[in-house]
Amino acid sequence: MAHNQNAYYSDPAIVMDPRNLGAMQPTRLSASRSFMSKMIRENWRIEREVFEIDRRGNGQARYSISTPEGALTFLAFMSEPSNKNRTGRIIGTSWDMIGALIDGVATAEQVRETEEELPRLYEGRATANTLMWFRSNQSLRIFRAVRAALARGDQPDIKDLRHVGYIMRNTGLDGNGTFGTTPFAAIRKDHPLKSSYHAQMLSAYLMRELSVDLVEELARLDAPDTAVCIDPSIKRLIGVGNGSALGLAMLFYNRPILVNSYISAYLKVVDHVLRSETLGTKEDFTTLEDHLNRTIRYRSFLTTSYRFFTSNMEIVADLRRIRAKVRAAARGEVIPAAGDTVLATIHREASAQVSKEALHSFNTLLMELVPDYCAQISEQYLNFEENLALDPTTPLNTLREVITTSFQWALSLPLNDDENRDRVWYQSRAAEEPRSGPREEVPEAHELIQSYPLYVRELLSAIDHAEHGTTLGDLLSNHPELEYITRLVLSLKDKPYATAYADPHDTDFVPVWVIRFVNSFIHGLDRTEDHMGRDVRGLIFESAPYRDEIAEADDSTWWWSYEKPAVSTRTAHIAPAAGAAKMGATSTGEMPAAKVVLTPIQTPITPPEAHDTETIEMKYRELRLMAGRAYQALNVPQGSWHGGREFVVTSLVADLQAATAFGDLLISAIDPDTGKAPAWRAPSYSNADGMLVIDNHGQSLLATGHVLVNLLGSHAGDTPQRFEIVNAVADHALAGLQLELSRYGISLDLAEADGTGTDANGTAPDRTVTPPTHTGTVAISSDPETLKKEHRQAMYDFVVNGRTVDSRTFWNIYYRANAGLDVDTPISRQHTGGTVLDVIKPGERITKQFTSEELHLLTDPDELDNQNITDFIAAH
Repeated sequence: MAHNQNAYYSDPAIVMDPRNLGAMQPTRLSASRSFMSKMIRENWRIEREVFEIDRRGNGQARYSISTPEGALTFLAFMSEPSNKNRTGRIIGTSWDMIGALIDGVATAEQVRETEEELPRLYEGRATANTLMWFRSNQSLRIFRAVRAALARGDQPDIKDLRHVGYIMRNTGLDGNGTFGTTPFAAIRKDHPLKSSYHAQMLSAYLMRELSVDLVEELARLDAPDTAVCIDPSIKRLIGVGNGSALGLAMLFYNRPILVNSYISAYLKVVDHVLRSETLGTKEDFTTLEDHLNRTIRYRSFLTTSYRFFTSNMEIVADLRRIRAKVRAAARGEVIPAAGDTVLATIHREASAQVSKEALHSFNTLLMELVPDYCAQISEQYLNFEENLALDPTTPLNTLREVITTSFQWALSLPLNDDENRDRVWYQSRAAEEPRSGPREEVPEAHELIQSYPLYVRELLSAIDHAEHGTTLGDLLSNHPELEYITRLVLSLKDKPYATAYADPHDTDFVPVWVIRFVNSFIHGLDRTEDHMGRDVRGLIFESAPYRDEIAEADDSTWWWSYEKPAVSTRTAHIAPAAGAAKMGATSTGEMPAAKVVLTPIQTPITPPEAHDTETIEMKYRELRLMAGRAYQALNVPQGSWHGGREFVVTSLVADLQAATAFGDLLISAIDPDTGKAPAWRAPSYSNADGMLVIDNHGQSLLATGHVLVNLLGSHAGDTPQRFEIVNAVADHALAGLQLELSRYGISLDLAEADGTGTDANGTAPDRTVTPPTHTGTVAISSDPETLKKEHRQAMYDFVVNGRTVDSRTFWNIYYRANAGLDVDTPISRQHTGGTVLDVIKPGERITKQFTSEELHLLTDPDELDNQNITDFIAAH
């Protein structure tokens, strides 16, 4: 964390205000910029090895990447644009390019398998050593015009190219275990892409390279005798388009340690710069003025229109005020306040005079004074583990103290009335699309974002009403819905920058504040334009050096840079497609019809009978994703399914047969037609003659094990506590209980099961007979550190190596767990973070989130990108 949390620039109450988060700008620590710095510093070499394409855009490409730490391969498979389900939303199924980033030099077999598996996406499996899968589409409002101009021998129109900013748009970057890709935690420490988000950034960077190579090659095929390449000074105007919506809001709330790490690193550098006695020389002020001049020029030429954020021209005016102070300091006319440096005095004065965006932009430029220190802090802060541990032996007084200190903000935040805090965050069964809308419109939706203000209060109330002597494990076994907020409170007690000081379920909450924070501050996107308060469009690698410029590039000046291209171009403005009209109200005042109505494909919950392979490599992250949905489908309470997810992962690590048992449990418990499962019950317990008796009510231990971990752990002491678990189907989860308790240095010793059905070493359970009784003892280990180490090693082995399971087991879990996703409906399709117009059909009810008047005024970003699709298909 920063040196001084009480400083005005690092006070958590100020920093974590959503409006401030949305104003934070890309910095040297942001993923795209830190990646470019590494690539430039190490002089990576990128070669185009294969490029085969026909005039309609069908073909393939291959790029090799040589780094000091190893080779990488970028594979791309291109298709002619199609208007079927063409959208930047995750529900789209039409892509102009699909590809993969392979660790090492890709073999012919890897290329073949990748080409076969990629189009299957959710049902596909990545080959070994695959780091990323990705997808992109051409922006047909500009791509076709650039292609035509180059074919004629002209350069593309600068004004139009500058306005759009890209000719290809990223529509998906998937990695970290998804679809069988390599988990990032498994990447070796000396790997070229070991840093946070660098695998995604290399993929996006090469999308940009590909987009230019593609449009130039298509122009050459159109007119071999006259076609020209894009002039380098014009080419710099091109970035990669990127759109992000509610999924990033969910990421923000569900990855608090990542959020805290990036903000803490940022504030550490800012604090260092403002306190340093060695900075503030004449040379430093000259450098700052140069950066300010470049930034002011860049923003002065931006055409981006913001709805929820400060306008470019206001930021320009603010940066000019800061520049005046820097110039005065260079002349020795700024007298530092007591205890301040000159830079700190300038910063303090500016903080009271300029917009948040301008102040954060100034922070970005200040960080350029200490590039080596930034690299040091990045290495120190941005390699982090995101485990949210919960020790059931924690005293309730300790938990209460954490709540009333670290989470006092959540207790004191004013809440809206219930009627106006009914927002729910969920995922649709249509391609797992993240959505958010009024609970009354999707009453059965499974909530995916934790409400700190609400649940912290409920947790504190439960503590205050607990009987004297109640342990944390006891409390959570009686209130399983409070488990996740307890994990958060205990894990984040020393992480003040982990979450926004806001209620995300308030109908007045503005999602783009946290979406832009992730997109801009963490990922490093520029020109982040907000749409509908729920969607952010921006550019990656605008003005970045191309592959043939890396050796001579300067990592401190390529960004926030605009120089008018050195060549003149003929004016050839992009005309709208024939028949295209502006989005807006019709003459009758009815809802405007969408140009393209999407047909979302609902994910099935029943696995296929046949499988392409006998076995599948199951990865850590994808098991967590599937398990989380599965526990929601099994009706585990909100706030408790997170612990269930962790428990099933541990159970599989401890006994691989638990995976098969889990798949069988889901198949038997969840109705294949309705997606419904029987009611879930928390285990109950009593004490009889020194024996802890736990009744599992006939349920599988895989469904309740996380509650039992808390309950058994809370009764562990120096003296072994005897216990028996009755009415429980073991489902190979007993070893998982042992391993999960070892995380906290607690030893669980089991006796042989007594009764019928399955036991710890049994086979498939007969769920029609009385389950056996499981007995044993639980105690705090005399050597707790050894147990904890064994747990860490076992889990790390799974993260790195995964586990091989039979295909039937994997697909049973994958498909039936989809019942935890929410059924796609006409009204839920309007809960998207992107455009709404492409899913509303005439006569349909409009979600109460928007009025018809608002929708009349909307433009559809996807429609802009797709506006020439009809002409393209007709022409080619």
